Amino acid sequence: MAHSIKAVGKAVALMLAGLAAQTAHATAYFDLGANITATGVSSDGGVVAAYDTAHYYAWTAAGGVTPIGGAWTGGIASVSADGTLISGSAYGVGATVQAAVYDLAAGRWKRLGGIGGESDGSASSAWGIAGNGESVVGLGWVDAGTAHAVQSTPAGTLQDLGSAGGSSRANGVNYDGSIVVGWEEQSTGYWQGAYWQNGVATLMFDNDGVAMSSAEAVSADGKWIVGDAGYGVQTWRYNTATGATQYLGDADPFGDVQGATGISADGRVVVGYDRSFGPPTFGMGTIWIDGLGMRNLTDYALGQGIDLNGRTLALPLGVSADGLTVVGLDNQYHGFVLTLAPVPEPASWALMGAGVAGLLLVRRRRANAA
Repeated sequence: MAHSIKAVGKAVALMLAGLAAQTAHATAYFDLGANITATGVSSDGGVVAAYDTAHYYAWTAAGGVTPIGGAWTGGIASVSADGTLISGSAYGVGATVQAAVYDLAAGRWKRLGGIGGESDGSASSAWGIAGNGESVVGLGWVDAGTAHAVQSTPAGTLQDLGSAGGSSRANGVNYDGSIVVGWEEQSTGYWQGAYWQNGVATLMFDNDGVAMSSAEAVSADGKWIVGDAGYGVQTWRYNTATGATQYLGDADPFGDVQGATGISADGRVVVGYDRSFGPPTFGMGTIWIDGLGMRNLTDYALGQGIDLNGRTLALPLGVSADGLTVVGLDNQYHGFVLTLAPVPEPASWALMGAGVAGLLLVRRRRANAA
């Protein structure tokens, strides 16, 4: 009996030691400055992409915020998984702004052109880059009033992904570029969530057959899509394999509008917002973690002992592939980078619970036998 107690106790101790090792990770908070919107982050959180109303920036912990030029007129900044490429926009021929890719090592932009149209001096804009860096997705103008979702080819030109109705836009893409997510405009003007798998479009509906809102991000393998939830609807994950929608909970019952902006590579971490009507930076940033549920991101960070300098993490706009680095805007409209402690796998909690239960059972039996 004593050997059983020791064995179970040793197993629990090993589990606890493993969990402690997982959480022994440097947490940190970085303020990127006023009016710098951080939206992209590399797989390990080492490189962050951001923009202001004119240009783009790259950030690292060692080098801080570094201007990289370009010409922001729409879209967001994104980073390849290895942190070597940043997607954005830059001036092309005739001062027309085009979707482009910045090579950090070479220090130059590569323009991707358009699909034949132009609107207000813009031919196209970038909204995401594949993890492998081999394709950029976004919007290309067909004419001055109509745009289509686009994806760049290996040759560096934009492919029109089309639209069944009005305009469309691609907002994100998985690691190898096989699944692109975004929206297609319906006849009512509603931006319905959609994804393109190897170029073929699928409109998204929830479990009740209701059209879903704009898709914003996708897991690395393309299994999970997240996006805008809209008024009175919880943040969701959509499974591309089954077509099923999973609702992730409500962090703020007084908030009217929810949605997700980023998802980790394995789909276990989702960041987003929960707010009432008003400026986005007046809202609550959220983080959903598989096994832990939906949380207020600010409270979650403070609970890890991270000093936020009195700020509220109002609008997360991206999360790293490993789920540990969140980027976005705080309530003062400053860009931020937040590094969190790792989250134990759900299986670890289950095993620990089983181990503790086993230890208690052995002790109870021993007491009854005495």
